[in-house]
Parts: sequence; C-alpha cells; structure tokens
Amino acid sequence: MAESSKTAQISFITRIREVIPPSHSLVDELADTLGISNDSAYRRIRGETSLTIDEVSRLCTRYKLTFDVFGNSMADRVTFNYHHLENDIARFETYLKNIRDDLKKITVTEKKEMIFAAEDVPVFHHFSYPLLSAFKIFYWNKSILNAPSLEGKKFDPALIPGDLCQLAKEIYTLYMDVPAVEIWTDDTLNSTLKQIEYYMESGLFETREQAIAVCDEVEAMIRTIERQAEHSIKFTGENPPPGRETNYTLYNSELMIGNNCVLVTIGSSKAVYLSHNTFNSMVTINPSFCEETERWLRNLSKKSIPISGVSEKQRYRFFKILYDKIDAVKKKVETTF
Repeated sequence: MAESSKTAQISFITRIREVIPPSHSLVDELADTLGISNDSAYRRIRGETSLTIDEVSRLCTRYKLTFDVFGNSMADRVTFNYHHLENDIARFETYLKNIRDDLKKITVTEKKEMIFAAEDVPVFHHFSYPLLSAFKIFYWNKSILNAPSLEGKKFDPALIPGDLCQLAKEIYTLYMDVPAVEIWTDDTLNSTLKQIEYYMESGLFETREQAIAVCDEVEAMIRTIERQAEHSIKFTGENPPPGRETNYTLYNSELMIGNNCVLVTIGSSKAVYLSHNTFNSMVTINPSFCEETERWLRNLSKKSIPISGVSEKQRYRFFKILYDKIDAVKKKVETTF
C-alpha cells in the first residue's frame, strides 16, 4: 500500500474509533461489519491490508462517514451528509433520534466541544419545557412540513406523541453534558416569538391562556439560560450543583449571523452542521472546511460581547432586550386575542 493511501486509511479508521462507544472493540466492530476475521481486521487497522471499495462503502454506511475527506480532496469540493424531513409526524421521531444519537457520540468522548452560531435559539433549549417543546414540534410539523395528520388542527399538546416528548427531554439532558459556546444576536429569539404571534393571528391557539402559557415557558427558558450564563455552567434549577466544572460560554454578537452553524469537536475530529430549509441540516467532517469554519467562529466570538461569567452589566442589558420582546408578545396576545 502506498504511504499516502495507508495514512488516509489509518485516519479513516481512527475516525471510526472515535464514533463508536468506548465499551465497543474497534476490532470486533470492523470484523462484524465487514464479515472478516479479527486478524484481518487488525491488518486493516494497521494499514497492512487495504480496504476495498466495498468495505469502505459498508463502513461509511454503518458509521455515517465519508471516506474522501481523509484523502487529498480538492480544495473547492466538500462532501456533506444531508439530514432532511418529510411531511409525516411519525418520521419526526427519526429526526429526533438522529440528534440524540449524535449527542450520545459526543458525550462519551473525553475531548468535546460545541460552538453554536445561533441565528435561532438552539433547539436543545426548548426541550426542557413540556408546553414549549410540544408547541415547537407542532409548529415544525404543521406549518413547515405540512404534515397531513395536523391539517385543520389547532395547537394541542395531546396531538404530539409521547415518544417524541420523551426523546426531546433526552436530547436536552444529553446537551447539558456537552461543553458549549453559543453566539447569539439580539434577534436570536425573534423566530420563536414570531411563531407564537403567527399562531395567535391565525387562530391556531385554542385559548388566549394557552398562548400566554407558551410565552411563559419561553420566558422560563430564557431565565434558565441567563442563570447558566451567570455561572458559566449548564444546569437546571436555581443554582448549579457544587463542584460542577464550567461548560457554558455565551456571547452577544452585534454582527448578523445569517444561518445556524454548529462546529462540533469529537476527540481529534471535527464536524460542521449547517441548517437548510429551516431545520434540515447538512453535515461535513471535511478537515479544511471544519478548520475554516472554526476560524470564522473564533473570530466572530472575538468580535462579540462576552455575557457569561463576570460580565454582569452586558448580561443584564442583553437579557433585558429579550425579556422586553417576550413582554411585548404577551401584551399583544392579551389585547388582540
């Protein structure tokens, strides 16, 4: 095997090692997936035996990887995996399971980080609040995906299957264990508030009280994020648990972000998630693209205002803007419903 090919193969297999659970044997994983002996798997891991095209295809399918990113790929060509949704609320469960499974892979890795340039509130935050979580899932399926099962229906939490709500809670719990840097603008909350206003103006809430209750949970979510920013720690409740390490940094960017962009570090590898058509996502592990994205995100954070930790004045100003926006929507509901 040529040295360059051997290096690419070893890098590819290293990536597989990083995405499998720590309790699983890499040798067993390769042997089971490829239908080969353990000795043959060892030879492929060491680069002594070349992976065939069929074997690469099987491994890419099993572990949702692309092989070309480890070779001498062209500078102007990047391969993405595309996670998309169809207009069927039952398929939304698969969408949530994909998010959950990706987070599981991140949480079991010793070195991990998520940097989120947030055009909209990161989806994870909504999932700690039952009514808000149900509202977001209902809105996405009815108003974005046009799910036939919700046609002609007003918002009703009972229409959201319990399995989806449970998955959403699990996603939030996993996200709490991932060290994160979030970059928000003054407009990051706008899309959620616009969704509430749209449903109010379209008669898609059953009662005024229901619309107010959703607003109340939006406010509760923002207050939790404010407390997390104050302590630089992800936690629920009024105070962080004793001894918990800092794992949350929040910035306020005065520059437009334009699109949700997430850079995830998993061990020695990185992945970039880009939103498309509201909440479909494109994912790549192309090293050059990830490095360029990281430079952009680090530069964006340097130009942003830190509002976590000791930045009390900046934090108060930023969150006051958000609370004022929530209050404005509540008043609109109360006066026009």
